[in-house]
Amino acid sequence: MSFEPAKAKLTIGSLDKTSLTVKAQYNPKELQVDQSVPWKKPDSANKTGSQGGSGGGDGGIALEFTGAEGRSMSVELLFDGYEGSGRSVNVAGQVAILEELAAVMDPKSKDEKKRRPHHCVISWGDRGLPKFQCVIESLSTKYSMFSSEGQPLRATCTVKLKEATSVDKKGKK
Repeated sequence: MSFEPAKAKLTIGSLDKTSLTVKAQYNPKELQVDQSVPWKKPDSANKTGSQGGSGGGDGGIALEFTGAEGRSMSVELLFDGYEGSGRSVNVAGQVAILEELAAVMDPKSKDEKKRRPHHCVISWGDRGLPKFQCVIESLSTKYSMFSSEGQPLRATCTVKLKEATSVDKKGKK
């Protein structure tokens, strides 16, 4: 089996506004997916008289499953408007799309669905990872190269995402 360069690029797009999409200039070298499984000691473990003080009626350790949580994903994207292009390209446009995906769509709208950030989807080809519906939990951008006019030519964006198959604004009745 020979190694071939990637044909598909990682893409982050809005499910609310399909024209709003960022395609990775360079595919990330790694992508981290975390899954929390919440457990806690049962309330009876804290009451006096429990055997061994561990909450288990048989002297063992008892835990209760408290509910499922969505996965989280972290990915680092590099945008480089200098290397290999033969000319300097401002990368601020790609960063601005990520910022728009993370920002509230229309804070003054009467429609509650527009008073929240975008519901997004991550995809990377059609044979690898399944599509990941999510919201952006945080976005951190580090600029590391600038033109003589001060335009950003290289940026590294760390995007943290939380799995969500549907989204609502807090306080919705």
